[in-house]
Amino acid sequence: MLALVSPACEVKPRKDYINHFRQSKPLEGIYFTAFAQEMLEKRSRRKSAHYAAVYDAIIKHVDNFSREYDCDIFTNSVTAEFLDDFIIYLENCGLRHNTIVGYIQKLQSLIRRASQYNYAVDTTYDEIDMKEEPTNAIFLSMNEITRIYYYKFAKQDKRKAKERIRDLFVIGCLTALRYSDYSTLTQDNLQGCFIVKRTRKTNVDVKVPAHDYVKEIFEKYDGDIPTGLCIQHFNKYLKVIMREIGLTDKVSYSFTQGGKLHTVTKEKWELISSHTARRSAATNMYLTGRMKTLEIMKLTGHRSEHNFFRYIRLTGDDTAKSISGDMFFRK
Repeated sequence: MLALVSPACEVKPRKDYINHFRQSKPLEGIYFTAFAQEMLEKRSRRKSAHYAAVYDAIIKHVDNFSREYDCDIFTNSVTAEFLDDFIIYLENCGLRHNTIVGYIQKLQSLIRRASQYNYAVDTTYDEIDMKEEPTNAIFLSMNEITRIYYYKFAKQDKRKAKERIRDLFVIGCLTALRYSDYSTLTQDNLQGCFIVKRTRKTNVDVKVPAHDYVKEIFEKYDGDIPTGLCIQHFNKYLKVIMREIGLTDKVSYSFTQGGKLHTVTKEKWELISSHTARRSAATNMYLTGRMKTLEIMKLTGHRSEHNFFRYIRLTGDDTAKSISGDMFFRK
């Protein structure tokens, strides 16, 4: 079998690959979208569908920008000036500020990777530093979670769909797992007093102490936890359930879209989704004051305290209550 492959066929690709990274001078810039597509194809097998969709969107926007302004975008065309113009273009497309921030950061990451691959880049691309604005993401307090858990539904279908969705959501609120993980739990994941699960997104094993409510839910369903509902339908019915339970407090928030500031007021149930569960768990764990930040980060998968504190939701009152028992405030 080895005799069918000539030595030249074995050596040449490897030699070219090595020489590519031994260039004393950078190569010429290549089309940005071609490089981005190549990176996407290399990584998409290891990443989620959402990851691919985001990079596909970036590639399409760069292509549209190129056509609209009749210009070719190479890796060394991505300058600070280009990014300023591209940001204005994205604003004119009606995108939200935080979406634009994500796109620009990922675009910069691709240019940084192009530089590592020895393609020509313009170093001013790194001068653009955009910051995310606060989001409308909310969390549920432990009192609210308890209220949700003990709520008695007056009218239900034979499958008790509302109750099953509620119970699944409560599990998420007490484990800090993502929906893709807490919606696929089985009896095997309850090991003694712990929930043990290999996470779908990050492919790591997490071990979370099982809250009493979680144990009761497992017992209620004999370990056959409600599953099978797609996230879109889950979120749709979850809002209906939260409105019935009475989570109708007014929540006001602001966001920038299309370069303009908008302020919106909604009832709390309208802002609750499957991911509210994970954010609530992380925030409530922190607010106990008994758990170390790094211990909670082990459960949530956050790699830096900066990102963790951006993720959880703390008000001034929450912070004051959390630190009020510290000896610093005693004689």
